[in-house]
Amino acid sequence: MGADYILGTHRQELERLRLQHDLWRPLCQAAWGRAGFGLGQRVLDLGAGPGFAALDLARLVGPEGRVLALERSAVYVACGQELAAAAGLGQLELRQHDLLQEPWPRGPRDQPEAGFDRAWCRWLAMFLPDLDPWLQGLEQVITPGGQLLVHEYGHWDSFGLHPHGQAIARFGAACQQSFRAAGGDPDVNRRLPSLLAARGWRIEALQPLPVLGVAGSMAWAWMEDFVAVYGPQLIALGLWSAADQAEAEAEISTSRHDSGSFWMAPTLLELRATRWAP
Repeated sequence: MGADYILGTHRQELERLRLQHDLWRPLCQAAWGRAGFGLGQRVLDLGAGPGFAALDLARLVGPEGRVLALERSAVYVACGQELAAAAGLGQLELRQHDLLQEPWPRGPRDQPEAGFDRAWCRWLAMFLPDLDPWLQGLEQVITPGGQLLVHEYGHWDSFGLHPHGQAIARFGAACQQSFRAAGGDPDVNRRLPSLLAARGWRIEALQPLPVLGVAGSMAWAWMEDFVAVYGPQLIALGLWSAADQAEAEAEISTSRHDSGSFWMAPTLLELRATRWAP
């Protein structure tokens, strides 16, 4: 995937991620509640991006807890550190670490960081070409009886704009092609439950989290922004064209004036698993 994210780390993408977090925050908070995230816990945030969710987690665990947020982009780490300092969240550490290059960071005496009660990730596993080092590392850092909470896609084909989105359907296919070409799997949560179970984890819950957006909604704005931000990236990759982008934007414009039009996001699957306790 190179030194940068496939979607980039530029200002426009940062603002898209801010909108994305605002949209998904209620679903995240409900999921954290189901997984028993709470005061005083040690929580690992994997692939933390600019730290928006990490800040919420830090407030959730309180001053007696700890959140270690790992993120590969120096730009995003700096953003998250600035936000954490401004909010006075000393219990939050944002650390630059590339899980593609080294599965787990080291602590004192060069031992893997360990003793975490909970681990959280969203849209991380779908970009990992090899899941085994990551899964093996989870067993080293999460305490026996601790929980892993994963929000990853399980049905990317549900992405679409209806009923006017023929070009948007091609855009969705191009997105998936780009993820797979970079070594990822856009539907990784079809495999993760079985892989975890085979390693002795107890699967506690599997829950689909569909998102639908009508004109004027935050979900609509999020998916429209995704086309605007990622379209040029797909063009640069040779998987999309300027003519395709213009056609997609025309479909979006037409759909805004049809009260029966709506977006469907790729279907997210919530996976909650408990590490086997000997």
